[in-house]
Amino acid sequence: MRNWHLFLIPLFYQIFITISQANHLDSISFFQAREIILQQNSGIKSALLEIDAAQTVISQAGVFPNPEVNIALDKFGVNEIEASVEQAIELGGKRKLRTDIAHKKFDAVKSSVETAKNDLESEIVRRFVPIAILREKLTLLDSLIDAATIAKEQIDIRINAGAAKKTDLIRAEIELERFALDRSEMIRQLDQAQKKFAVLGGEENDQFMYVKGSIDTSAPIPSIKSLQQALLSSPQIASFDIERSLLSFEQKQHRAEAIPDLNISAGVLGSGTEKRFSPLIGFSMDIPLFDRNSAAQKQTIFQQQAVFLRKENTFKQIIAEIEDLHSRLIEIDRRINVLTSSTIPKSESVYSMLQEYYNAGKVSFLDLTAIRTEMLDLQLSHLDLIAERALTIADLIQKTSLRVTIVK
Repeated sequence: MRNWHLFLIPLFYQIFITISQANHLDSISFFQAREIILQQNSGIKSALLEIDAAQTVISQAGVFPNPEVNIALDKFGVNEIEASVEQAIELGGKRKLRTDIAHKKFDAVKSSVETAKNDLESEIVRRFVPIAILREKLTLLDSLIDAATIAKEQIDIRINAGAAKKTDLIRAEIELERFALDRSEMIRQLDQAQKKFAVLGGEENDQFMYVKGSIDTSAPIPSIKSLQQALLSSPQIASFDIERSLLSFEQKQHRAEAIPDLNISAGVLGSGTEKRFSPLIGFSMDIPLFDRNSAAQKQTIFQQQAVFLRKENTFKQIIAEIEDLHSRLIEIDRRINVLTSSTIPKSESVYSMLQEYYNAGKVSFLDLTAIRTEMLDLQLSHLDLIAERALTIADLIQKTSLRVTIVK
């Protein structure tokens, strides 16, 4: 027996993990975890508070200016007393423009929240994909370990019967030890992937360590046209339109600010000695001779042009990235199709034939282990392609906000 602890230790650890997972009868599905994460994530919570803050600004923007009270006493009221109330009347639609700007800022905050949610949903998928794939890899490796263990037992019998060499037994043990080491590393990676996923919930919750779900390998690749349409209505692109609209209202506000407000005052003027009071009424208005906010208006015009150019540049860059991701997905699907329809079945067929040849003494055990290793590598490559496909679709979701089911 050679270093069987290398095989038994990770095996016992995996049994412990399996029992622990079985004890978590309250484990949740991926979709349940997704909803909890979207509700508990601190980044989303803070963004929602920003929406509440922007909502209060809308109410504040529509209020009228406060009146001003003026009281003047000559020798503390001995000679003359003057009391008046002054109210500013905003002209040029300033109050409405303030409200419009507040609404646009509210829309900008909502757009940023939608972008944050979209980014978080993509990250949820990215962190779950390794979990689902590693579980599949462990299942695959376990089946090969079972086959290798049976093969080792058969070699023991064949050696006792004089039909096999002891070197075959040593090679079988080496293969099992290698499988055990690979399995131990996969278990470590799975544990870390589950912890990274659980962090997204924002709170300590054992349920997030054992989220149920699998990759939907039948999810179709979105067409370029649907991706472009989704991008046009995505929060990322919509934010540019909101910013331009906001600048347009700010330009109008600067123009309105060049129109002076009308100040109306009313009060009384009284004589302290004669005890006589007379009414007062007054009007005042600035004369816009030197400053009509022309520079501020021009600034917003240039800013609108800059936003338009940034939108065009961003759109072109994202379209180029989308086309690259789309072509990558087509190539991934082509490779997956070749592996599943041809390469993997052929390797399984060769393995089956070599198993028979080995039992008949026509090939060496080294040939058998070589094809078994090759078959494992091909099947692991297939799972890696499934993971790459899911992660690439997640990238498309983040860039376009297109809803695609990746996990089922």
